[in-house]
Amino acid sequence: MPRTISAGIRARDSDRADACGVLDAALADGQLSDTEHASRTATAMKAKTFDELDRLIGDLQIPSRLAASPVVSPRRRRSPRRWVYAAVLVVAAAAVGGIAGAIANSDLGPTKTVPTLTTGAGLHFFLDEYRAEFGDTVADELGLYPAHAVFDRPAPGNARQSDPYLYDGEFDDWGSPSTRSDDERSFDLGTVDQVALAGLLAGAPETLHVPDGEVEIVSFRYEPGSEDGLPTISIHVENDAGHTGHMVVGFDGEPFDIYPFEG
Repeated sequence: MPRTISAGIRARDSDRADACGVLDAALADGQLSDTEHASRTATAMKAKTFDELDRLIGDLQIPSRLAASPVVSPRRRRSPRRWVYAAVLVVAAAAVGGIAGAIANSDLGPTKTVPTLTTGAGLHFFLDEYRAEFGDTVADELGLYPAHAVFDRPAPGNARQSDPYLYDGEFDDWGSPSTRSDDERSFDLGTVDQVALAGLLAGAPETLHVPDGEVEIVSFRYEPGSEDGLPTISIHVENDAGHTGHMVVGFDGEPFDIYPFEG
């Protein structure tokens, strides 16, 4: 794939998700081996720009359902209109009552079965597991996928190092530690309003105009270059037709930006 003038544009969580979708398709049709797929997917999860994503998928044949996605098509890389509107709150409010009960009763008993992590109950379960493993809920960055989570957290006793982990029912090291910059900040996942977020997750496909969509990624982070801002949660939804939508909310559930599907 030739480099374009937009290659240096910052990638969003939804763009990283689209790149991973291309890699998954390449694994399924034999273009990539299991080892190549795992390596490229791990790199895509941490890619900062379209240039980095281009290098990961540029030699692959692209399935038609992803051909129009921004990560593949440079003409679609310009930021869509920014939306902040009350509909997301209406959709979320309809779900909060039932989901609050689900969160309160999400004890899965002595046999651990990991729920879908991109749901309110899954988030509650993950945070309980996280707190039991590390003794706190501090993180530098977290990505929740339906069946696993990847995250970075400060290394014990070393504020200049960030350790990466993978959770898929168990916690394992994931890749190599990285150096934390002087201005890098951690956040406390324990401050997330779980009931509000559960409602947003349940209503996300409708809010983002993605019929039959599923929440594919929920990422928690400080926006790059944000020195004084609050941490944000990005919710990415996609359906089998490749239609996608994306929203950014605060830890209290307040919507900041909504990027609905506009097909």
